[in-house]
Amino acid sequence: MANANVLLIVADSLRARNTSLLGYRRETTPFLDALGERASVYTQARSPSNWTLPSHVSLFSGYEVHEHGFDLGDRLDPGHTIFEALSADGYETGIFSDNPFLTEHESGLDSIFEYARGTPGSFPEEFETNGSLGDWPNGFWYAEELLEWTGEREGPWAACLNLMDTHRPYEPLAEYDRWSDERVRALQETMGFKWHWEFLSGSVSLGFARLLEVIYDGAIRQADAITERLVTGLEDRGELEETLVVVCSDHGESFGSETALASEPPAVSHRIGTHDDLYHVPLVVKAPGQDRGRRIDDLAALTRFPEAVRSLALDESRSDAPAFAVDRALASQPPIGPAMTREAERICGDAEPFSRHARIVYEDRPGDEVLKRAAWGEEAYETLVRGRNERVDRGELPAERVLSAFEGGERIALASPLEEYTEFAAGYDNEFADDLEDRLEALGYR
Repeated sequence: MANANVLLIVADSLRARNTSLLGYRRETTPFLDALGERASVYTQARSPSNWTLPSHVSLFSGYEVHEHGFDLGDRLDPGHTIFEALSADGYETGIFSDNPFLTEHESGLDSIFEYARGTPGSFPEEFETNGSLGDWPNGFWYAEELLEWTGEREGPWAACLNLMDTHRPYEPLAEYDRWSDERVRALQETMGFKWHWEFLSGSVSLGFARLLEVIYDGAIRQADAITERLVTGLEDRGELEETLVVVCSDHGESFGSETALASEPPAVSHRIGTHDDLYHVPLVVKAPGQDRGRRIDDLAALTRFPEAVRSLALDESRSDAPAFAVDRALASQPPIGPAMTREAERICGDAEPFSRHARIVYEDRPGDEVLKRAAWGEEAYETLVRGRNERVDRGELPAERVLSAFEGGERIALASPLEEYTEFAAGYDNEFADDLEDRLEALGYR
């Protein structure tokens, strides 16, 4: 059997607990629900970090975040990712996303692909978002671009689609925005891009953050429909059975969930903290030719993606073993950088409560259960996680029981520091730099 195509769909900021795929009360993922009848659904998958850059580097390379240490001041060196290995094996590779960290930023993640499609200068009105907070197309445009690109390939291809529809600001089209109303939309527009700091400062009640969850659910419904458009498009062309499809998220999202430690701020949005909302993500894997569904309750790690590609797309034997299952998974988040520190100081008065290192150790347990030990700085706790959203706090524990898992071993040198790095757009002309900075501000990283 010839090598299979590879399609990785990453719904940015999509947390597991809000997917009907895993039992959420709202029907947010009807297509994934149906796809799960002929695919493998992992109920306890964890992302390697709680924000885009380190998570994607781990996803593409297979290395843990504490091993590669990739951050904003780094540029990815050649030769460390599964997509480059696929290219060397005769695949044509492409990435499609409105996420500037992946297609425009100087960190160089776009360079591992032969083709990169980022934010267009213009696009048809039919692909406009349903909001006034940004001027970029919705994910349907990128799905169409990917379908057109794959349709022109003569040999095997490997592509990544990163959907920003589930990343704030949430702007789902009316047909998918089933649970919010004009008041919620007005609230989001009033809060602007960086609403997490307003909530973390205490100047705005966390209750308002929870109101935004209803429009987030509509965004999930839209991302599900985009996934359906892409997968059914491949199926209509007769390519789906020759394609490994992996649907996941790079990290989760939160709307004010309280944390286990008094010293840790509530989980709002993402990028800061240890709360499981930020790490428990959906994971659906349809192997080439797979037509029977199964639910896998084992702990799963997204860092297994490169190995899953090798076993499910490149290996002719194509074992039926759960390719993402692990006994233990590690996740981490380095302290916030200078730009976010300044914002925390400006809005909250003090950045220290938000500037600690987050480290998490997950261990598989029988059934749909995971043991979590997490350290926020020098304090740590233990939690038992069951199913989609049940958490049993088991109290504090010595931080060394967590930190020791991240010690020892050599750092993987897969990046070079940027000598003249500015926080967002060094090396670009002023017009492009300003546009990139605007997009990064829209993501809340300033």
